[in-house]
Amino acid sequence: MEIDRDISPGDEADRASYFIETVVDDRVKEAMLKAAEIPKGTAGECAGCGDYFSRLVDEMCGKCRDKFSKYYAL
Repeated sequence: MEIDRDISPGDEADRASYFIETVVDDRVKEAMLKAAEIPKGTAGECAGCGDYFSRLVDEMCGKCRDKFSKYYAL
């Protein structure tokens, strides 16, 4: 998602500020796309530890997913 970084009229400081702003916008958009890929999860009982959590992904809480991740190669 590249933004057209056309040099806007103004002095050197204005052009630098515009360039920095467009670069930051690119990074924010990249972060938003990555965040959209994070699974929502569901509430329920964890299959690993048996505790109730408001967010389970693949029927496991975050701690158990980290703990057992070596057994579940993606």
